[in-house]
Amino acid sequence: MKLIKYLKITVLLLMFTHTSGIHAKDIVNGEVWLDTSGNPINAHGGGIMYHNGRYYWYGEYKKDKTVLLEGAGWESCRMDVGGVSCYSSTDLVNWKFERIVLPAVADDPSHDLHPSKVLERPKVVYNSKTGKFVMWAHVESADYGKATAGVAVSDSPTGLFTYLGSFRPNNAMSRDQTIFVDDDGKAYQFAASENNATLYINELTEDYLRPTGRFTRNFVGQSREAPAVFKKDGKYYMITSGCTGWDPNTAELAVADSIMGVWTVAGNPCAGKDADKTFYAQSTYVQQVYGRKNLYVAMFDRWNKYNLEDSRYVWLPVLFGNGSVTIPWREKWSPDEFAGRERFEAGDSTFLLNGRPFIVKAAELHYPRIPKEYWDHRVKMCKALGMNTVCLYVFWNSHETEEGRFDFSGQNDLRGFVRLCEANDMKVILRPGPYVCAEWEMGGLPWWLLKKKDIRLRENDPYFLERVDVFQKKIAEQVGDLTIDKGGPIIMVQVENEYGSYGTDKQYVSAIRDIIRKHFGSDITLFQCDWSSNFLNNGLHDLVWTINFGTGADIDQQFAPLRKARPNSPLMCSEFWSGWFDKWGAGHEVRPAKDMIAGIDEMLSKGISFSLYMTHGGTNWGHWAGANSPGFAPDVTSYDYDAPISESGQTTEKYWALRKTLAKYQDGERQAPVPPAIKTMEVKRFDFMEVAPLRENLPLPKSDADIKTMEEYDQGFGSVLYRTTLPELDVPTLLTVSEAHDFAQIFIDGEYVGKLDRRNGERELMIPPCRKDACLEILVEAMGRINFGRAIKDYKGITDKVTLTAEVEGHKWESVLRNWQVYNIADEYHTYASMRYRPISEKDRSGDRMVRGAYRATFDIKGKPSDTFLNFETWGKGLVYVNGHPLGRIWEIGPQQTLYMPGCWLRKGANEIIVFDMLGPREASSEGLPEPKLDQLLVKKRKTHREEGQILDLSDEIPAYSGTFRPDGGWQEVRFGATVRGRYVCVEALNSINGSETAAIAEMHLLDSKGERLPREPWTVLYADSEDLDGGNHSADKSFDLQESTYWQTVPGVAFPHSIVIDLGASQDISGFQYLPRMEEGIPGAVSDFRIYVKDRPFIF
Repeated sequence: MKLIKYLKITVLLLMFTHTSGIHAKDIVNGEVWLDTSGNPINAHGGGIMYHNGRYYWYGEYKKDKTVLLEGAGWESCRMDVGGVSCYSSTDLVNWKFERIVLPAVADDPSHDLHPSKVLERPKVVYNSKTGKFVMWAHVESADYGKATAGVAVSDSPTGLFTYLGSFRPNNAMSRDQTIFVDDDGKAYQFAASENNATLYINELTEDYLRPTGRFTRNFVGQSREAPAVFKKDGKYYMITSGCTGWDPNTAELAVADSIMGVWTVAGNPCAGKDADKTFYAQSTYVQQVYGRKNLYVAMFDRWNKYNLEDSRYVWLPVLFGNGSVTIPWREKWSPDEFAGRERFEAGDSTFLLNGRPFIVKAAELHYPRIPKEYWDHRVKMCKALGMNTVCLYVFWNSHETEEGRFDFSGQNDLRGFVRLCEANDMKVILRPGPYVCAEWEMGGLPWWLLKKKDIRLRENDPYFLERVDVFQKKIAEQVGDLTIDKGGPIIMVQVENEYGSYGTDKQYVSAIRDIIRKHFGSDITLFQCDWSSNFLNNGLHDLVWTINFGTGADIDQQFAPLRKARPNSPLMCSEFWSGWFDKWGAGHEVRPAKDMIAGIDEMLSKGISFSLYMTHGGTNWGHWAGANSPGFAPDVTSYDYDAPISESGQTTEKYWALRKTLAKYQDGERQAPVPPAIKTMEVKRFDFMEVAPLRENLPLPKSDADIKTMEEYDQGFGSVLYRTTLPELDVPTLLTVSEAHDFAQIFIDGEYVGKLDRRNGERELMIPPCRKDACLEILVEAMGRINFGRAIKDYKGITDKVTLTAEVEGHKWESVLRNWQVYNIADEYHTYASMRYRPISEKDRSGDRMVRGAYRATFDIKGKPSDTFLNFETWGKGLVYVNGHPLGRIWEIGPQQTLYMPGCWLRKGANEIIVFDMLGPREASSEGLPEPKLDQLLVKKRKTHREEGQILDLSDEIPAYSGTFRPDGGWQEVRFGATVRGRYVCVEALNSINGSETAAIAEMHLLDSKGERLPREPWTVLYADSEDLDGGNHSADKSFDLQESTYWQTVPGVAFPHSIVIDLGASQDISGFQYLPRMEEGIPGAVSDFRIYVKDRPFIF
């Protein structure tokens, strides 16, 4: 009954018996233990190391005759040094002999490892930072007078180990010893010192090879030895023995809150028969048992001082209960008696689930982008594909829309979604950021961080890290108990996200790791993802490393750097991009199904894990769509992503092709059935009969002398109307807005003058002469904040100032406008629903447009509602709400013309719809279509960066550099020899590597005078002689869009040379150029010979 009482929390100290050829299950203490070959296990005074799914037991290899050393003053029994043996096991019961990993040195009598010397208490730990296995041992002279620590290292857990020598740590004696590695990766040596009177704890260097000089003296004058140390629930425990030679004595347990002490003695932990003699044994090590709940193993040696080779082993479970720690005697027991728990970890070249190889086949989908009512349907669709895992981001700004106010309900029910995945037999990979990218507003960071103007996002900024810590704690409160080590479905947690594309700062990434570990515990597997070209920049040695790349990539090339850095690491593409996202004013993105299928098939055939980003994209409801840079490229509402499961949950050609491929990799199991499709419906055309003109519904204004951003008014989303008066203007005058984020309309005395579109870099506008005190209004709509790159600190509204500039009697006149009335129009349902509506009349139309404002209508559903796609082809630019649900943004320029309307958000009978239109519709009507319109681009601007008839003239230009690129893939760098200065850069490709008829550039960088990369945010393309827009969106701006999977490519058949001209935005010192060719197999379009031109004046074309 006492044992059952303590099984609430059980720490295990193991032991077993073996019979040759039979798989053992029981541990029989004090008996002879046989290895899997039937030979007695010979590993005395040792310890266990767990690495990549296997346990390795190292101990003293004792062979031959035991002798008594005369004149020692105590019963000094010893035998010749035989070296250190190593055994391996997956269950801690059945052990395979590997080899003598540190052999004796028989031919050098002066060597520490000569048979005539003493080698005791070997312990091995793995240093994740150096990739080395480090052994420490007690090394002695034959008379026990040397009292030193010996150190050896190996590249493999099974050796051989290279002996580095011996020394006295911190100039103190070192006898019975052990090594302990804490959760933060720091290592410590515990050793009996001062003639065994005092126990030293020595902090070790980062490579674990020497002491740092920091140490503590513990149990002074108490003569404790044989330390065995472990940690549980944040507390440190140490079992020690008294100093009675080979004879047994009473064990002692000590507890501490800090590894260096102070240690508090808690008495004898042993219980039962012969507990006062520690079961006639002596402590040597304590090992946690993975896959067993709260299970640890305490190891003891039962010494036979007259025949040390025949010394036996005693391993027992340590029990925790009611604040006490006990080790009860058990003659025979089995680890199977203790509650099992699943475990997931990185093994040798594969992931391991409960000790067995596991290939992650993950479907990426994001719960806030899917109606909660459809979560189960979408997860079941992923399961039916043949996936075994769901990969998901946690969007910080969706859960904490205001500082300190958290929402995990409804669409934000993270716990409910994880539980739903579990119910569908899907594992979960959690990606809690804090930054996630994902084409989501500000990459998932909450806008209110920007209210602290000096904040440094994604850096070691104290306030930023403080808020990250609070948020991660909240996530852990929701799902921390659902990690696999606690019986839940979460197998891995990601640390940060693609940090290499943002910067190099291991200290910051380490801080995020430590925060996640603090809240999720040390037993869950943590990983980080990045690109093949930059993952080493921020790679932390104690995390799993994964690589992100897209369809068509050369798989072996992508993983080559990881294989080189970590030859035995599991391989995983943590984001295999199935398609791409759409941007307002650009073409609809698609990727061939065959490329996606070929990539997944190749990875699975090679045992490589993957997460398909996206398997189902969903929708950027309301204002949650982000924007990309360089420049400003806001994303559309639909996050269809050309994924296998469409935005509305329909199967696609990609879905069925992928399901067929994954059927080959189901390990004999049948795929789950595909759930029935959610039907779509049509909604008859309906007209809007009510309008709330914006000018008639402005909120109360605020007054400020100088311009302020939206965030300074505690506003996160929506629009701002800035109003002031103008001086008398006798001539046309240049109005400069620095800067309007993101779409500004200019009015003078209520009349529309023009617009400034941040997408096009528009900052200035000529306004006509006007009277004194004419009313200037600037209506600025905030679109999504930038979600990628260094520009994520993206303020909205007007970010600096508004100036007037004119030529007056031959002199330049300039004035900064001040004294503003500011009207904040928050994007919330309540804002638009509470406006004063009236019937639409003819006065609400001016030319081909109707008045700016909110429009309201109802449309009727007869019968059970189903999904539809509301058509907004006749509308201008704005946001849509149906029955209070935010559907997203609309913009006439396309390519998206419809909004996905989930049937679960509709009701039978009347349904309310509100459209807030910043431009005014051409016709205030809509309808529900059975299919979406995502590819109707109506923008009135040239598609290519070359006007008809334009030809670049380089005949009189002198290149800053001419050269030839290597024929291999990956980043290449050239230095000019001398720094040049200019604002305009031309890259001219003269031919290709393989005689290809096309040229392609995936990414490029220019280097400043110090060899550092220049910021690319201000760059714009002025000219490109050829751009392939029929085979995909391969325009010239893709050559520096921060995305390695997109690229500029010329039209097949157009002859070389090919050129691209870039305006850097300002004159820069340039010392070199970096170039990345396409990442696909064969490196299509790889440039061979090239020239680079740099000028301060524009090129002629």
